[in-house]
Amino acid sequence: MLPSLRAQLIADIIRMRGNSVIEFDLSADSVQTLAMPGGLHRSEGIGYSASGNIIAIATSDTNAVFLFRRRADGQFETTPYWSISGPESRLAYPHDVSFASSGDHEFLAVAQRGGSIAIYQKGVANENYGPEPIFEICGPKTRLQYSDGVAFVPPDNDHIAACNLQTGRISFYRKTSSSPLCFDLQPVFELRHRSLSDPDGLGFSRCGQWLAVANHGNHSVSIFRRRHRDKLEYGPRPVTVIKDPGLRHPHSVAFTPETNHLVVTNSGANYFSVYAPTKGFFNMCWLQSPIAQKIVGPDALFQTVNARNKMEGGPKGLAIHLNSLAICSPEHGVKIYSYRARNPELNSPADHSTRT
Repeated sequence: MLPSLRAQLIADIIRMRGNSVIEFDLSADSVQTLAMPGGLHRSEGIGYSASGNIIAIATSDTNAVFLFRRRADGQFETTPYWSISGPESRLAYPHDVSFASSGDHEFLAVAQRGGSIAIYQKGVANENYGPEPIFEICGPKTRLQYSDGVAFVPPDNDHIAACNLQTGRISFYRKTSSSPLCFDLQPVFELRHRSLSDPDGLGFSRCGQWLAVANHGNHSVSIFRRRHRDKLEYGPRPVTVIKDPGLRHPHSVAFTPETNHLVVTNSGANYFSVYAPTKGFFNMCWLQSPIAQKIVGPDALFQTVNARNKMEGGPKGLAIHLNSLAICSPEHGVKIYSYRARNPELNSPADHSTRT
């Protein structure tokens, strides 16, 4: 790179670091904490419904998904109004959740470490999901092994993406029918790249143009761009691989909807980190150092858990809706934060432009 171009790039990054801001309201009456019923539930994955009025939490060890409902005052009820569990749910180590709307129906997908994705439909007369799945992506054709993360692919929600922890791939499954709901059992596309290492969580930008993957194995995050509007392909190379030394077994990732800041939880550290997007020479990319880090709980508790297992003790599941950010972990249950973000250097938050 020419010295003048290198200097300009450094100047752009410094300017972006100064102008790109995310602020969290950490006052006692702003951060809401929700506890799981009983003490045996390990909170691993979390998701907001499309309206933001329901939160679902996957609890791995007890094979259950709990749903909490928002009250009229904007806070969430402190006890779940519904749960998906028991033999008819067919849940086995649920690890992540994802909501989607399609026509008049709302769905909840649950990734299970055994290699299965169960999809539940919201009731017509109530807000209950299940009690049994209406469709399952499972079996040898799916090539799913240790499917830790799941997400419907925006903006059309006509595909489901899943992390394949064992093979280090992201598998995409195409919806073939809306009524009844059906998906191809064989992936229509598999994302592979040497930067992917034990992919534990994934998240899409609101427009679906950007895909971030939390690499649990090598303490990094890979960010890919969708190559075409009408064809589902990401990559083949990441636009950014974040190798921040502060990343410790990253577990989940999520983009802020208005500014595309990337939030990453660290199951091996007592904080979540926020990375700002910036315009590079040829594409958007993300900075290597966080513009914010937020401690989640008492350090003594984290140290006690982390001393036994260096991959545990920190925040795990992550979900964002509008200006609310929710994280979950076995140690802290659920914490919901309010935040404000701005990024004046970028154009519209969705940035729908895609190469064809």
